[in-house]
Amino acid sequence: MKKTVLLATLLAAFALTACGKKEEMPVAPPAPVVAPEPVAAPAEAAKAAADVAVDAAKDAAATSTDAAKAAGAATVDAAQAAGAASVDAAKEAADKAAEAAKAAAAPKQ
Repeated sequence: MKKTVLLATLLAAFALTACGKKEEMPVAPPAPVVAPEPVAAPAEAAKAAADVAVDAAKDAAATSTDAAKAAGAATVDAAQAAGAASVDAAKEAADKAAEAAKAAAAPKQ
């Protein structure tokens, strides 16, 4: 009988607890919403990469142009030097031919 009374008491306590007013738990404030990164970021990165490539191409073109100008100037200088040497050689040959002609035309004594 002691067990029955104990069981009835526990059952009553359980019923009163289950039917009683429950205290509501405080609701935590929602976490702040983090805005997603804009989709334009990959496009901006691609644009920046393209700008770097364009700048590199411009620098390469400027370097090639400068090298071509230097090579052209060196070619012109070499051609002028060769032309001057040819003119000098032609003058020298003409002077020798003139001297030879004068010597041949001069009366022999």
